[in-house]
Amino acid sequence: MNSYSEQQKTVSGFFAHEYDNLVSYVRKNWQAANEAEAEDIVQDVALNLFTKVDFNAPIENLFAYVYRSLKNKIIDLTRKRRAGRLDDYEDEKSGENFLLRRMVDEIADSEEKAEQEQLLKLMLNTLEELRPDQQDIIVATELEGYTFEELSNELEIPIGTLLSRKHRAIAKLQKLMNEKLKI
Repeated sequence: MNSYSEQQKTVSGFFAHEYDNLVSYVRKNWQAANEAEAEDIVQDVALNLFTKVDFNAPIENLFAYVYRSLKNKIIDLTRKRRAGRLDDYEDEKSGENFLLRRMVDEIADSEEKAEQEQLLKLMLNTLEELRPDQQDIIVATELEGYTFEELSNELEIPIGTLLSRKHRAIAKLQKLMNEKLKI
């Protein structure tokens, strides 16, 4: 039997033996995962492994390779879920943005309210011009109430990196807003 077939057999045996542990790992590390989603992620990683890996070259540490692939897949899915967050605040029927309604001061008179709403609308449109990672950090910390510690744990990104990202995002948002408001 050639090394190619042996490698495939080793990988197949690994997934057969470790399948339940892999699914448990995904469920534990991705909060949104139910059993079916966790299985889909494991199967997706297995499919990628079988279609993209060169079986003529040995895989040094299959265990570490597969678990790291799962971890990367979870991070990718988490990032994708965060993309398009601003759309989550819109009513599909009316197109009204609930975020605007929530942010507009209820005490302000109607003229101030309209002005505030217009400014917030401009800010949200400007926010959409930022890179996705910049949008994510502003939405997560300012609108959804995540702490930097929670984000750091969830995304496995150091707090300092998140703070720097937010600082750059706010600076960019401020610059764009100033340009649009001609300040």
